[in-house]
Amino acid sequence: MHRFKPLMISIRYILVISLLIADPNDIYDDFYFGGWPVNLNKDDIVAANLTPDCEKNQKESLCECSSDQDCRSGKCFSSPRVGKYCLQGDGTVFPRFILKDQFREEVDLYDFAGQGKLIIIDLSTSWCQPCRDLSDWLANDDLSITENRNWKKEYNIIKDLVLNNEIYFINIMLQDSYRDPASVETLEDWYQRYPSENIPVLADGDGTILNWLRPTGYPTVILLNDKMEVVQFSIRGWHEAFNYISKLDWKNKSK
Repeated sequence: MHRFKPLMISIRYILVISLLIADPNDIYDDFYFGGWPVNLNKDDIVAANLTPDCEKNQKESLCECSSDQDCRSGKCFSSPRVGKYCLQGDGTVFPRFILKDQFREEVDLYDFAGQGKLIIIDLSTSWCQPCRDLSDWLANDDLSITENRNWKKEYNIIKDLVLNNEIYFINIMLQDSYRDPASVETLEDWYQRYPSENIPVLADGDGTILNWLRPTGYPTVILLNDKMEVVQFSIRGWHEAFNYISKLDWKNKSK
């Protein structure tokens, strides 16, 4: 799989040269230094509300509820910290977040939409060992994650899919090693430890994503389609997303 790295590095150099010779008034709207995709139709996506409308019969995500029937997602979750509320569910449109990446550039998550690819959202923290193991496996081929009791051998295909750019893997850091909100320095340290040309590392610096998703453990992995709609939602772990991905017929998809 390492044969792809020289190609990605060459693309990075070409991108840098193009930035140097291009019109400075145009380049920032068309390119990311990290080589992330650009979606020219991202403004057409209708995002979920960060502040939900709780007056409807079928309540939106984060509204208080008493039973599954109250929620549009059909999932009323009981949290020991905030009580019962409606979870996000299949078809929920992920909100439009613009976050700093490991190169200190603002990245619009909706630029990953419209590319015909599934999108893995990996919520992680610097202090979480399974988060480190997962990134170490993707970036450095360390096999510690495969020894995790919750790991399945079927998940091994995911690394190939990420490195071959068949799916997007977006790491959103929520907290640093001191459990403070992640900063650009958090991202730079993470990227130095787990360098991958294919994986953007983004910071939830103000806790907005943490408050909207309310994960109960880390890593938390959520799967989206290319319309930014939730395919598999979770507030803890990778099981739902990785099970879904590993069961797809990728051999026929690539033909």
